[in-house]
Amino acid sequence: MDQRLPASPEDFTVAWLNEHLVLPGAGQTAKIIECRSRASTTPGQTAEIAFLDVEWDQIGPDLPTRLIAKYTSQNPQVIAEVVNVFDQYRRETGFYRDFEAPGIDVAPCFFQCHQPDQQAFVLILEDLGPSESPSWAISESQVTFALAQLPKLHARWWNEALLREKDYFVQYDDPAFFALGFGAAAQIAEQLGTWFDAPDFTQELMPMVAKKLSALQALYANRPFTLVHGDYHAKQLFFPSAAGGRFAVIDWQFPFIAQGAWDFARLLTLGLATVDRRANERNLLDQYHQGLVDGGVEDYTLDDLTLDFQLGLIISHMINIIAIGSTDEQLIKEECDALGVDWKDVMFYRGQNALKDWQVLELISEL
Repeated sequence: MDQRLPASPEDFTVAWLNEHLVLPGAGQTAKIIECRSRASTTPGQTAEIAFLDVEWDQIGPDLPTRLIAKYTSQNPQVIAEVVNVFDQYRRETGFYRDFEAPGIDVAPCFFQCHQPDQQAFVLILEDLGPSESPSWAISESQVTFALAQLPKLHARWWNEALLREKDYFVQYDDPAFFALGFGAAAQIAEQLGTWFDAPDFTQELMPMVAKKLSALQALYANRPFTLVHGDYHAKQLFFPSAAGGRFAVIDWQFPFIAQGAWDFARLLTLGLATVDRRANERNLLDQYHQGLVDGGVEDYTLDDLTLDFQLGLIISHMINIIAIGSTDEQLIKEECDALGVDWKDVMFYRGQNALKDWQVLELISEL
């Protein structure tokens, strides 16, 4: 099999697709007879995206006609400063190779390949249309629904030893990864006054977290673990539209083996304005906990969940700070402005407010 990976929309030819795609059912014998490819007008930050409209030599329910190709970034800076550092291509292809049905809905994957010597990759996924992503303008009802899907994922993999064998996952006891992440967040925190009027709390918390990382990781190690998406927020979620579709989660570039409440904390704080979070979080936490219990999780109390939620708030805020410091904020602003959302509130103040409300500074100072 030719393993030279496509590096442009035009490279996804009929011949290449017929040689490489692996589909269930009738897709094992069907052949593509035409492919029309086009680049996305809004490519991902760490990868290129192409839309593929294909025609088959037969008709069948297992033959998708709209595909998404996700492939190697053509920006050398992205490869050098992001992909080589955080290894997202290996992580995401590993996930799609080994976790076809993880317990939460994902886009079917028909091809995955990572070539580490060239830091190149390709994923071929089914296009989720007519489902739509709300992006940062996610509604309260959508947040509630997406949070309710998490117990099925987390309960399925609760303390599952197999997860510890997957070296492409970010493991909770990976000191190099967390030192890199919290170290970067602490450095960027010093400059937060460039963007925000009141960053003092975060500027105190993040250096403290970086300094106490060993104690924090020791705390992680004593907590139950599961499969965690790692970046569970509105831009990674698709919901049914008026034209149909279904709920699904995309972008598995940073799966963690850690506390499931990290996913919960990330969507709750990015998805809801502070006033709405405060009004709903207790009920939502109770529902998440009950979902875990219904899924078979034992000996995990609401107090346990509270602690893991606090830890998740730290992780989520760290991710946001790194994103702010490594991304052109004007791009984030323009996207949020078009949706009628305040980017500073979404990316920073919501998370900082939650950290204050849940007394996370006191938690870390006592470690």
